[in-house]
Amino acid sequence: MSASSIRALSRVAWRNITRHRGRSVLVTLLVLLPVAAMVAGISIYRTTQISQERQDVARMGRADLLAYVQTEAALQPYLPAGSTIERAVQTEGRLDIAGAALSVDLRALDLDGLAEGMFTLVDGRLPHGPAEMAASAGILELAKVGLGGTITLQGRAPATVVGLIEYPLYLANRVVLVDQSTVNTSKDDLSTWLVDLPEGADPAAIVDSTYETGTEIEKIGMEARGPSRLGSSGEDSMSGTILVFGALALVEAALIASAAFAVSIRRRQRELGLLAAVGATTRQLAGIVVAEAAMLGMLACLGGVIVGLIGALAITPWLDELTQHRNGPPVVDAAGMVAPFLVGFVAAIVAAVLPARTVARVPVLLALSGRRPSQAPARRTLWLGLTLVGVSVAITIIGATMRNSGAGFNLILLIGGAVLGTLGFGACGPWLLERLEGLAGRLPVAGRIAFRDTARARSRSSPIVTAVLASLAATIALGAWTTSRDAEALAYWTPSLHADELVFTGPGAANAGAVLLGETGVVRGMQVPGLVAAEGTQWRSFTLPDARDADGKLINLLDQCTNCTPGAFDAYPVGGVAPATPELLKLAHAEAAADDLRQGRAVVLTATPITATFLAITVYDDAGVAVQELKVPVRLMNVGVRGSFLPEVFLPDTTIRELGLTEGVLNEEGPGWVFVVQYDHTVGDAERERAQAIAADYPETRAFTDTEPVRPGEGFRLLLIALVLLFAVSVTAIAIALGEAESRPEQRSLLALGADPRLRRQIAAARAAVLAFLAGILAVPAGLLPIWGIFTSRGTNLAVPTLEIAAAVLVLPLLAVASAWLLSRPIPDWNAFRNVGTGQ
Repeated sequence: MSASSIRALSRVAWRNITRHRGRSVLVTLLVLLPVAAMVAGISIYRTTQISQERQDVARMGRADLLAYVQTEAALQPYLPAGSTIERAVQTEGRLDIAGAALSVDLRALDLDGLAEGMFTLVDGRLPHGPAEMAASAGILELAKVGLGGTITLQGRAPATVVGLIEYPLYLANRVVLVDQSTVNTSKDDLSTWLVDLPEGADPAAIVDSTYETGTEIEKIGMEARGPSRLGSSGEDSMSGTILVFGALALVEAALIASAAFAVSIRRRQRELGLLAAVGATTRQLAGIVVAEAAMLGMLACLGGVIVGLIGALAITPWLDELTQHRNGPPVVDAAGMVAPFLVGFVAAIVAAVLPARTVARVPVLLALSGRRPSQAPARRTLWLGLTLVGVSVAITIIGATMRNSGAGFNLILLIGGAVLGTLGFGACGPWLLERLEGLAGRLPVAGRIAFRDTARARSRSSPIVTAVLASLAATIALGAWTTSRDAEALAYWTPSLHADELVFTGPGAANAGAVLLGETGVVRGMQVPGLVAAEGTQWRSFTLPDARDADGKLINLLDQCTNCTPGAFDAYPVGGVAPATPELLKLAHAEAAADDLRQGRAVVLTATPITATFLAITVYDDAGVAVQELKVPVRLMNVGVRGSFLPEVFLPDTTIRELGLTEGVLNEEGPGWVFVVQYDHTVGDAERERAQAIAADYPETRAFTDTEPVRPGEGFRLLLIALVLLFAVSVTAIAIALGEAESRPEQRSLLALGADPRLRRQIAAARAAVLAFLAGILAVPAGLLPIWGIFTSRGTNLAVPTLEIAAAVLVLPLLAVASAWLLSRPIPDWNAFRNVGTGQ
């Protein structure tokens, strides 16, 4: 086309944009919002990424090398003359708060020296001498003190807090900074050294010199600046992920925009026919539609970039709190704006391609008549859809049955099958819509008009059905995944406590449990005792080699492990070995085991029925060599509880003496970190709430009962369903509005024949029901197919998400009908016959 014809087509396209402002705004918003989300997402992601330079500073301050050796003398042989060395101590401390000992990160650094930048002094000053400390905000909050207050670390005298510090890469880090001269390191502490090299020294060469020649064996641990254990931030795969999800959102937008362009062409059919009659070529007619899409896409993408940048700037003040590390100024680069712009622009053009082809194929006389062009039968798209569905099923089956594919190839197949399945079911939509015309004759007037209009306007209806189908299928797939995972977890779940017990965990567990012991209904409570190996040996395995399940099948855990060494799991392991005190037997509901223990039999408590004849005990020395093996007769008691907080094995006194075991504490993470309380009745909500109220008085201590797993994401599922239903209803409303605009001539005819103006509501409701129900029905197999493949590949069953399916098949059509009925209005005569002469 010549430049003059392009200018003429552009003028026509711009006039159509300004005349049909509602459609133009709709298309613009459909493209603008995903583009804005992509621009904002990429900008925020890049802003929150930690650069390698910042990682280096947080790891080693302004030093050139970081060495891990116990003494400075061991480091000196590797360093050139003139090197500066500073010690940087990191060890674990225990903070005394409310009778509990909380673990904290204890550091001794010179933040005015080579360690500058590893921590930030926010307020106050650095500590000097043993009577001063600096602490992070989390420490001060737990201790309920401010600057000038006093805190106490175990093994140290109380000290005054003189400074507030923070770790820039993790603001929630609980750290205490002390004067270096006050710390005595032990062999278990991580003693590191910061090294500043003289001018001209090569840090990388010095690091290489610490390796044995020709090997990867380190003589001492040493690191230079550069990629470290924290990882490199150079990878930008998340930006690509954001673009992929944005592109998927734009596919949805393009489908709806395509329907809007189709309606626009139908309403301007006579005008386009006149252009063709005066000499416009089919290419030029199609060019008008594409030019409109290009103009709207350009405006939408420019607006999306601006809105996205504004959104990224608006959320910047909260990024530190959201990411829990300090972030720099917002990162805005060309790539983060150009890529979303191009994706959005291409989506707008693609949305106009099919309507543009339709324009080019309408005969001139038919266009001038204003009659709806006849459409080719939908068999072609049906066969295309069935082919895609068939390929999707085949790919899904291959991905579900493939084993040891490597690199997640089976997952790629499953994802590909999901995409093809959604497109395939969407391609079947036109044929299903075509079938509606045959059903219309059996319906009342409103349903008959709605069904025939929906069937004949497949170019408008099909994209809408596909857009709603895709969103519903994704929701059903996510619901199926969640439901199946819940069912899978429930199948393997066994309680770790009896129904009459609750447990306190955390630093204040023993103190919190002691508060409950005197209350009504509590019969006992204790830190569960265990058995500790004699010094110089440690027992490694308590197994039931001949354990069989309820069906009499030998239990071999190696069959359930794909990467295990033969012999490591070929016997049923048990753990949690404890002395059989009377109180502990009652706590474990194993009082009947006392007689067996007196007769020299070990007692193993199981959560499921199994059988075995003996307990095999192997004792290993520090070198891992078996030094003692015993076979003890065993009695198995099925108590329905797995040994997590409670013991699983009771040994007779003779075996305890033979093994040289002594009493300790089972499940001990720290002093009193597990405390089990038993009631004389089933623990209910009142008892649990009382225990939780007590636990709240002790830092990081909590109380809970072990009940059947509940869906932690149930609220998220409901929110997601609500959002998708809102989107689907909105898209359906757009479809109804487009249908109303396209069918205005038919509405005038109905009113001229004396039809009740309220008939419009009935037609709108019937249209909404058809589109929503068809999309919901197609979404069910499209959503379930990929999840079936995933769980089949895992060897488990698919659980049907009835909540999501009911929402798609029942709730959505009802909401669509209700919204269409409420929001549509009878058209008064003067409005129905407005712009008759223009063909609107």
